[in-house]
Amino acid sequence: MKDRRAFTLVELLVVIAIIGILVALLLPAIQAAREAARRAQCVNNMKQLGLAAHNFHDTHGRFPSATHDPLFRGKGGGWERWSYAVLLLPFIEEQPLYDEMMDSHIGIERPWHNTNVTRTWLSGLVCPSDGPARNAPTANDGKTPISYMVNRGDYWLDWNWHESRGMFGRGDHVTITTASVTDGLSNTMMISEAIVGVSGSRRATEAVATDVGAYNGAPPAICLARVGPDSQFIGGVETGGWQVGWRWGDSRTPYTLWHPMLPPNSPTCGNRGEDWAMVSASSRHPGGVNVLMGDGATRFITDSIDAGDPTNTVVGSPLLADQNRPQDYSGPSVYGVWGALASKAGGEAVQLP
Repeated sequence: MKDRRAFTLVELLVVIAIIGILVALLLPAIQAAREAARRAQCVNNMKQLGLAAHNFHDTHGRFPSATHDPLFRGKGGGWERWSYAVLLLPFIEEQPLYDEMMDSHIGIERPWHNTNVTRTWLSGLVCPSDGPARNAPTANDGKTPISYMVNRGDYWLDWNWHESRGMFGRGDHVTITTASVTDGLSNTMMISEAIVGVSGSRRATEAVATDVGAYNGAPPAICLARVGPDSQFIGGVETGGWQVGWRWGDSRTPYTLWHPMLPPNSPTCGNRGEDWAMVSASSRHPGGVNVLMGDGATRFITDSIDAGDPTNTVVGSPLLADQNRPQDYSGPSVYGVWGALASKAGGEAVQLP
């Protein structure tokens, strides 16, 4: 009888070790490839929203409003709180959903009610890289996620104020057109990503810090002061359902608006979730966020972009005629390149570095 050859225990362990090393070497590359695909889809979603916004402009002679859009007036209680995303439904192949909202009893509902509109989960409004938002839609309780926030401007003010330094404002007071963007569409941000809030989290990019004492013209530094070790908030965070990106149909700040003051992946805070909230751009892409410019181009902005001194405010500026109304400031941004890219008519021709 011939001897049969077989692996010794040592040889078997060596083979297993080699396989383990190869898996360890390949796994990061596989994960990076998957993230690259997710990021590409995220960028494509933003481009579709940019195209939709310009098609809206072609149709209505203006860009959609961040809040209080005239197209919703007369549609019943809560008309002022329908968001830019609702306005773009006809331009992202969701005409039936828009018609349902405008032509039926749903039009008198508020955005947070459990209507067919707000319960509809739209994949094109969610960045695939945001795992919690992608994998755990909460449509049954009226919370349907959106990853894409519109630029309200480099100034901390409440959601329903008519002033706007960004490309989206209060529609019953301000009409924003391509001509309004005197700094140039290619130099002005339109939309950015923001991580959809994670219930129970205290991480600065996943929660909203509360009781920060934020009012008209407050410096964003008071938001940074609430961040402790390991990027966890110190003190209270929002637990009442007012998390970033939880209602794509709602125009209040934490749901669909963003203030480009602190650099990407900075904290978000407010007196409470909906009251004087300042949403920072954020993403689960390593090192920064994608933004959509006014001309429809997308750019990746790193966390290290110059955002100026976060203790700055416009109060005291010689360009401000009435020191009691800092919201009237119309000069260059005080928040560096990031803020300059936020203002549509600040007199800066700042381009991305």
